[in-house]
This record gives sequence, C-alpha cells and structure tokens, in this order.
Amino acid sequence: MERQIWSGSVVKISISATNPCHLYPMALELAKHDALGCYYSGYPAWKLGAAADLPVRTHSLRTNIVYGLLKFVPERWRPESKKLFRWQDHGFDRWTGAHLDGCDFVHAMPGQCLHTFRAARRLGIKTVLNHATGPVREWVRIMEPEYARIGLKLTDVCPYDEEYFAREDEEYGLTDWHCAASSVVRDQLISLGIDARRIWQVPYGADAHIFHHSDQAPGQSFRIIFAGQVGVRKGLRNLLDALALAKRPDWSMEFYGAVLGEACHDLDAYHGATPLKFHGPVSQETLAGAFRTGSVLVLPSLEEGFGLVVPQALNCGMPAIVSDRVGGKDQVRHRDNGSIFPAEDVTALAAELMWWAEHPKRVSENFGWSQPTEKLIEFSAAALS
Repeated sequence: MERQIWSGSVVKISISATNPCHLYPMALELAKHDALGCYYSGYPAWKLGAAADLPVRTHSLRTNIVYGLLKFVPERWRPESKKLFRWQDHGFDRWTGAHLDGCDFVHAMPGQCLHTFRAARRLGIKTVLNHATGPVREWVRIMEPEYARIGLKLTDVCPYDEEYFAREDEEYGLTDWHCAASSVVRDQLISLGIDARRIWQVPYGADAHIFHHSDQAPGQSFRIIFAGQVGVRKGLRNLLDALALAKRPDWSMEFYGAVLGEACHDLDAYHGATPLKFHGPVSQETLAGAFRTGSVLVLPSLEEGFGLVVPQALNCGMPAIVSDRVGGKDQVRHRDNGSIFPAEDVTALAAELMWWAEHPKRVSENFGWSQPTEKLIEFSAAALS
C-alpha cells in the first residue's frame, strides 16, 4: 500500500494505556499520519510532555495516588503493589469506557481494557488487544520452575491470580484483533487457540529523540550492557555463568536497572573474573549514553515478549545479543547487528560474547517508530477494506 493512501483520515486509531510504555511513542507517530483518534492516558498530560494539539485525554488520579504511596509510604504500611496497580488499571479502564469517543479502532492492553472494549462494542469500534508481553499463562508456565530453583513460590512474586485470568479471558472474548510485538508473542497466542489471521505482528521502535547515533566513539575496552530489572526472568543466572565460563577480567559487565531481591541468590553465587557494576535505575537519556559508548547489549531472558531495549540499543549503534525467547530477536541478524543464542545455553552465550569482543562493530540502521507505525496503519486499513 502506498504511503499517500495513509495520509489524511483513512483510519482513526485510538489508544488507551494506564502508563505510557510503548504505546505513547506509537501514538505520537500515528498523529504524524493524521491517524490518531485519541490517546487516553492514566498519566497526567504534563508528565507525558504532550503537545497542545495532540488529542490526549487523561484520568490520572489513581496513578498519582499509587505512585505517591510507592514513593512516600514504607512497604509494610501500604497495600501490596500488585493490588495497587490493579486498582489503578481498573479505575482507568472504567473511566476510558465511559469517555470513549468515536474512531475506527481502539488499542488497549490486557488487564486494563474490559470496560473500554465493552464500550467499543456498543459504539461499533473495532477492538485491538495490544500485547506488550506474551500471554500471562505462558509466563507462569516458563517461570514457575525457575522460581522454584531459588526457593520461591510463584504465588509469592506473581501478580496474577484467578480473578485476573477470568477478567483477561473476558477481554480476549471482546477482542477483534491482537497486535503482537514479535513472533514470540504471535506464536504463543496461536498456541492458545487464537486464529493467526487475527494477529497483527507489529514490532516496537526506539524514541529517536533520545536513542540515536552520535559521533562519540565507544571506548577500547569491552563493555557489556544489561538494561532492565535485574532478576530471575531476565536470565541473570545464565549471564553470570557465561561470564564465569569466559574468564575475562579485562571485560566489564554493567547493569542498568533495579536489582530485585530475587537476584541475590545468583549474584552471591557469582565466581567469574569479569567485574560487575550496578548503576541502578537511570533516566532514558543516561541509558542512551551507555548504549552509545558500550560494546554490546545482552538480554538473555527466559521470557520476554519483546524487550524495548533491543531497538533502543540498535538505534544507538550498539549490537544486541539476545536469547531466542526474546521477541526483539526479530530485529537481530546473527553476527551482523547482534546475536541470537538458545535460551539457557550458557556455552553459546559465552561464545557470542567472545565473538563480539573479537569483532567490534557498530550498527547503522534505523530502528525508530516510523516503520512499525506505518505497518500498523497498513494492517488497520486492510481490516476496514
């Protein structure tokens, strides 16, 4: 389909999301094509940095309460985080359903779209369930034995229960189309019985205003960058075992993101020669700087529907080593702009780290939001024809 067919108002796509996540940058790109109906946000508009002419409607009271409690109230004196976030999502969903305006499609995320999709059905709006991750049941199946390995019950760390699954099942029943960020998520949806013809595969992109190339040359030392929550799901044990196997004291391993308590078991057992450095949670600008000066991103996750840090790193010129369970692998060409290795194969991961240490290279392609958004518009236009 030629791009000029997309210009104007051929399709109008609205988006509902409690938190900005990946959907807000997509909304910004949709607006450039005059294809954005409205962006319904659980964040206040000032925090989004929304332009005055962007069609944004916000309902942020519960969001402000939740993050205020998380920031200022000690954990022992506040409700569980999973209950807080569910309260936030459900309130926002009810508000969006009551204020939904006409459009062709509305995108929303699992767990926060039941009332939105009910309203869409009444208004004749097509519904699209936008999957930032794979189906929760797959997460449970994959992660249960891994948490058992470190002596944790899945119920101790899992925010999902039968109430959540019942709500999600109803949301699935109200869904016309599924938007999957990767082949990993697409295949998991198909395994649950979703018709492949109802699945649009649309990858995520990087915010090019923040994650972009620069003339700054990376350092001479081999700096491995990990970005995200440091925990069991991200394949921490396999990464540490691969570093131990490599025996390279001249490398550095840098972690950007919060270190979860569940990571202590594997970190305490680390006996590798490569030093570890922990930066904690950082701003996106700081992370982009690390990507521009680092040698390679590593994301060895056991379960990862996409992994937004993959296009972010690639768009900064840094190759990405990912496990074959990371949805972002769709953007990786083996030993060209990164590597793909079998999840939990420590020897294979160590080999890829060694290869990139010996073959340093920068990536020059564009992994922004333009092409993914055009692909989404193409799917939407075809569904209306």
